[in-house]
Amino acid sequence: MRDFSSKANRLGSAMVVASLAVVVPAAATGTAHGNPNSARVTVAGTASCERFEDSSATDVTIVAKGKTASDQLSGENVSESYSVTFTKVPQKGLAANVKITCVDSDNEQHTFGKSITITRPASTGTETQTVNLK
Repeated sequence: MRDFSSKANRLGSAMVVASLAVVVPAAATGTAHGNPNSARVTVAGTASCERFEDSSATDVTIVAKGKTASDQLSGENVSESYSVTFTKVPQKGLAANVKITCVDSDNEQHTFGKSITITRPASTGTETQTVNLK
């Protein structure tokens, strides 16, 4: 009888440890997520001027519902990281137009644009929306 109860105790202990291993990661990841009810969204990513020969990204401007946000870039590389923040983003999102400015080695400006929708995060997302611009 002793063998049976010691095996049952070991099996029970193993099940408790296994169940804790499943619960702990879920709790740890749940605290790092953004709030889908937050009206603040950061749009970030990479702006690339590879379509223009010898050009570097110098500016990203996003216009959404009369609000303009821009990020001045170093202009040292073909691709640069950018980040702009919008507040009061409605749950349905905001239609936005993006303008990327590139400057070539002759100091001539080139621009291109893209239409995007700025959206609040999903329930498991962060408050950052990644948009890479090429």
